[in-house]
Amino acid sequence: NRLVRTTRVRRQTPGGDLPPSDSSANQTLREQPLVFNHVYNINVPLESLCSVDLDTSAPSGPGEATEYTEQTLDAESQVTFTHRINIPKAACGCPATATIQQLATRVEMLEREVSMLRAQCGAGCCGEGSAMGRLDFVPGCSNHGSFSFDQCGCICEEGWTGKNCSEPRCPNDCSGQGVCVEGECVCDRDFGGDNCSEPRCPSDCSGRGLCIDGECVCEESFTGEDCMVGRCLNDCSDQGLCINGTCQCRPGYVGEDCSLVYCANNCSKKGICKEGFCVCQDGYAGDDCNSVAPAMNLKVRGVTDQTIELEWEGSVYRSTIPGNTTTCTILELQAGMEYNINVFAVINNTISVPASITVWTYLSSPDVLVFRSITETSVEVHWQPFYYSFDGWEISFIPKDNDGGMTTQLPSTITSFVQTGLRPGEEYTVNLVALRDQGRSQPVTATVTTLIDGPTQLIVRDVSDTVAFVEWTPPRAKIDQIVLRYGLVGGEGPRTTFRLQPTLSQYSLQVLRPGSRYEVTVSGVRRGNESGSISTEFTTEIDAPKNLRLVSKTSTTLELEWDNSEAEVESYQVVYSTLAGDQYDKVIVPRNEGATTKTTLTDLLPGTEYGIGISAMKGSNQSTPATMNARTTLDVPMNLTVTASTDNTITLNWGIVLGPIDHYKVTYTSASGVTNELTVPKDINTTTLKDLEPGTEYTITVAARRGRQQSSAATIDAFTGIRPVTHLYLSEVTSDSVSVAWSAPAPPAELFILSYSSADGTDTSKVTLHGSKTRSLIQGLLPSTHYTVSLITIQGDVASEPITASLTTGMDPPKEMMVSDVTEDAVTISWIKPLAPFEYYKLSYQSARGRVDSVMIDSDVTNYTLSSLFPATEYEISLKAVRGSQESNVVSTSVFTAMDMPSELTALNITPQGALLRWNPPVSNVDNYVVTLTHNQVTADTFLVEGNKQELQLSNLKPSTTYSVALYATKGPLTSGTVITNLQTPMDAPVNLTASEVNHRSALISWQPPIAEIDNYMLTYKTPDGSRKELILDAEDTWIRLEGLAETTEYTVKLQAARGLDTSAVVSTTFTTGTECTHSITRTHNAYARLLANECVLSQSDPAALLPHPISKHQVHVVATCCIRSF
Repeated sequence: NRLVRTTRVRRQTPGGDLPPSDSSANQTLREQPLVFNHVYNINVPLESLCSVDLDTSAPSGPGEATEYTEQTLDAESQVTFTHRINIPKAACGCPATATIQQLATRVEMLEREVSMLRAQCGAGCCGEGSAMGRLDFVPGCSNHGSFSFDQCGCICEEGWTGKNCSEPRCPNDCSGQGVCVEGECVCDRDFGGDNCSEPRCPSDCSGRGLCIDGECVCEESFTGEDCMVGRCLNDCSDQGLCINGTCQCRPGYVGEDCSLVYCANNCSKKGICKEGFCVCQDGYAGDDCNSVAPAMNLKVRGVTDQTIELEWEGSVYRSTIPGNTTTCTILELQAGMEYNINVFAVINNTISVPASITVWTYLSSPDVLVFRSITETSVEVHWQPFYYSFDGWEISFIPKDNDGGMTTQLPSTITSFVQTGLRPGEEYTVNLVALRDQGRSQPVTATVTTLIDGPTQLIVRDVSDTVAFVEWTPPRAKIDQIVLRYGLVGGEGPRTTFRLQPTLSQYSLQVLRPGSRYEVTVSGVRRGNESGSISTEFTTEIDAPKNLRLVSKTSTTLELEWDNSEAEVESYQVVYSTLAGDQYDKVIVPRNEGATTKTTLTDLLPGTEYGIGISAMKGSNQSTPATMNARTTLDVPMNLTVTASTDNTITLNWGIVLGPIDHYKVTYTSASGVTNELTVPKDINTTTLKDLEPGTEYTITVAARRGRQQSSAATIDAFTGIRPVTHLYLSEVTSDSVSVAWSAPAPPAELFILSYSSADGTDTSKVTLHGSKTRSLIQGLLPSTHYTVSLITIQGDVASEPITASLTTGMDPPKEMMVSDVTEDAVTISWIKPLAPFEYYKLSYQSARGRVDSVMIDSDVTNYTLSSLFPATEYEISLKAVRGSQESNVVSTSVFTAMDMPSELTALNITPQGALLRWNPPVSNVDNYVVTLTHNQVTADTFLVEGNKQELQLSNLKPSTTYSVALYATKGPLTSGTVITNLQTPMDAPVNLTASEVNHRSALISWQPPIAEIDNYMLTYKTPDGSRKELILDAEDTWIRLEGLAETTEYTVKLQAARGLDTSAVVSTTFTTGTECTHSITRTHNAYARLLANECVLSQSDPAALLPHPISKHQVHVVATCCIRSF
């Protein structure tokens, strides 16, 4: 067991038992040293107690434990470490056991732990004066060194290293050129030896030499850095290469070591051998001077679309023959072709190797460019096509300032192009060249100037009745001025033009006509050229009515009048309300044709002031209002009646007025002209006039008053005493009614009993009326019947004698007149016969043309058909019964005759996608025709045609389609009958039939398919001599290559589509094949040309056959080979 005890105590002074001094007593806690005590008790097992010599000092007494103490003092931090290790002793002597050895090992481990604590807590290791006590264990340095207290570490023996001298050391530390592994050096790649200090030779000299200072000293038969190369004799005398020990001599040298000089073939007797090389005579070349010297520096002096001019360098001889010719121009070539030209030199029937060059002839220049459709940002350019095969076109637009040019490549079939994205008002140089492989034609050049762009984003704002503010965005191009024009839409009146500064972007238009539609356009001008214009329309506001005034007024009405607006308005909106806002209303008043317009506001409150605003209206536009205030008059007391009458009094009663008043004024005047008046409070509506004259008639008026304002008066006549009803007044006698009137009695009646009876007593009736009534309408009488009418007055319990009158009702008219069976020229009228007897009917009808016709119809007829009428015409028809001079009331109705329909609808000029419809118009006037186009029972299109036209051009139809065409006419609400016809569009033909890639034996024929579905194509082609071939092609084909054609022959190709038995129209094109070698130059073989006196004679034979016979050895002839590659 191990007991570890740690005690923290204050270190004692050297005095031991002496008391501490004042200075020590005043030490701070920081200055006081700390002592760490570690006690280790090691108990040896009892069964193996033995005496082990662990201490070299004098032994202690028997049975006592030996104590080992170590104390370390840290002078700077004043920390003391004290270690006590106690091992008990045994009296018996016994041999050392494994247990004792383990204990020793544990002691060593403890010591290491203490050493670690010392290293962590002490600034020094074994410094002077740093330890107190004794050290009982010293490291062994692995038995390969000794421990030094001065160095506080092991000093290793030679050949060892490491902290405890446990690591073997390599010789010279491998010289820094290797790695020490377990005491042996593993050297770097380029070094060797025990200590890696010796440089290493490449491949270790391959075992064929010695390595000295890193370089190989090879054996005699080898050489090279690694002695791998075999060595040649005399190093080939520096006249050859040593390859695997054998000399490869340069030309002119031979021998094992290349030391012998030699010229090949003895220079063929056409040169001199110098230092192994032949110096050939003029005109010869080669290692042995056996070849004819070729032409040198062959180059092109000039090229056109039909010629190539060549130049070369060669030997010059004194000769009269053209062997010294060094130029040649080849004529009549094909434009845009690639030629491979070989030039041979010929001496004594020997031909040199060719000098070759590949040259393209220029493509022909296009014709003059033609510009069309020039706009601000685009130009359409046209040119004539070429009639030979080439790849395409290249067109470029270069601005004058060379900033932002555009280049486009186009197919060869294109002969026009629209260039977009140009700058407005810019001058461009347009270049057009043709392309064929690497060849380019000379450009055709022209200049064009785009139009200047006009202003954009034109808007009109802040529009009033006479002023409008116009704004626009200025053009991008530089301009001299802005031109602004405006005027009334429809051309009414002159147009006004302003020329403005180019920097302006807005303008105010003044003195405009109110309520009028204006068009304003703005454009730019530069150097007299005007841009396209931008335009817009606007409508000025309507001007308000003027001079609003009050014409008249009543208690419930106000009559207003005003001067009409200058604008052509449709109506006026009148808005009015009380000043308190408790009543608000508006009315629409049509505009009067004169200078002024009137209206009357009704149902107003009496004696009330109103605010009135009147605005002019035109469509959805409305002017600002003209305003005024006006007051209604006081209302009249209504229902003024006499409720009682005596010999000297009359009692009156009236309705209370609605408007605000102060009082009522009652005025009464007798028959003798005496007038009196009295005032009645506003909340009382009855009064009694007193002290009147008996039996006298009075005229009585009642008026409402408010301040100085007085309403109109209600008037009534009244008698003092009694005035009975004396007479009945009959009026408005009809076939079934009569109006009965009488004068009011005095005093007023309580009831009236009104009765009537027919002469035969079969129709009688009686009705009771209120005593205030003075009129009644009797209805439900029998026609043509004599009646007696009587009236009895009831006053209290007294009934007067009846007052009577007689009348005869009129004839009743026919009833329930109806119209049926309406056609273009006839209509049937039917009715119910009247009850009263009559002699005949009188039927009258009148058209809009103003003519009136009448027909007499027997009394037993109840229907009649009017014929010979005009179609689509409105007729007013009236009917009445007649008996003698007596006529019934008229019954009437109106009817439109039916429209007659168009006729002979025909389809003309039918094409695959169009047709012309034509028809004859109806007799009646027509507003519009409606044409409906249907196919496959589905309505495709509906067209509206003006009534003054009788034809319609149909377009965008589908080929090979059956259409049903329906046509009818309209006039107002009327619609005519429908006329129908059918048409069948034919199959459309293929389009853009083109022949391309034409050569001497073939041509590519292409086309675009028709719109209609087809089964196949029929293609025929023939020559002028009548040779003809026909091909059937699939519907999916859009091209075919014709092979096996004859050379230089014009062919006509015809193509048509077919489906079943139907065929399309025929389209055709022509082309002409070329020759196998145009201008005698073969396209597929080499041709040889003898260039004599600047001319080329062409042949397909062997070049040797071209040589003159006999020929001088100094004659030089040049032969050219022209290889033409066709497209």
